[in-house]
Amino acid sequence: MASWKKSGSVLAAGAALALIAVGAHAEEKGLSGLWLLTHTNIHDKEGQFRQPEDVPLTAAAKAEAVAQRRVQGVMNKQRCLPVGEPRMLQNELPFEIIESPERIAIIGEQAELARTIYMNTDKHASDIEPAWNGNSIGKWVDGVLVVDVAGFNDRVTHIPGTAKGSTTTHIVEKFKVVDGGKALTVEMTFDDPKLLTKPYTISYHYDRLPTGSQRWEYVCDVEDPQWNTALGFDPNAPKK
Repeated sequence: MASWKKSGSVLAAGAALALIAVGAHAEEKGLSGLWLLTHTNIHDKEGQFRQPEDVPLTAAAKAEAVAQRRVQGVMNKQRCLPVGEPRMLQNELPFEIIESPERIAIIGEQAELARTIYMNTDKHASDIEPAWNGNSIGKWVDGVLVVDVAGFNDRVTHIPGTAKGSTTTHIVEKFKVVDGGKALTVEMTFDDPKLLTKPYTISYHYDRLPTGSQRWEYVCDVEDPQWNTALGFDPNAPKK
């Protein structure tokens, strides 16, 4: 009995050391922290977002995009609904990444709906409803986090330059920490047979915020009178 207990203790200690090693290995990837978008290849010289002109839209998707630009923007119609992936990584407010060996969480300051990247599977979940953020599965390839995202709903656009969402949208992301851990690049490749004639790629660059930085509380409040006025929902608001 004593020998069994001793062996069990040794095994337990070995397992604990293995978990510590795995955790340390995960932390070495350097993704954890707050990140702020600095620029992308779809921002102009003044840093303003522009509708990308080279998006390979299908004829139908292009017609819808042109029509949409003549009226209020897509974001104006959401009325506090989730911004969805990848919009949570595309705005001027920071987001936080929290690493663990089996899951990586992304929490946006503006996007209250957190996103989870599952690291312990190579297949998308088949028993969930289409989602605002889709279903993300990831793996490390030569120091780069490669994330495959599918299973989107069609209630928000997931591809820059398009006017409507699609349940057949597929995104592959590549997260890479650069500049000695001070910066992060994310390359996103979009594919959708309903909206695009071929895959389309955008690159994003983020700076790491100083250690100790905290996310602020962001609340989308449709009861705030300024919300309706600012976004044009108020029929009595001055017309621009």
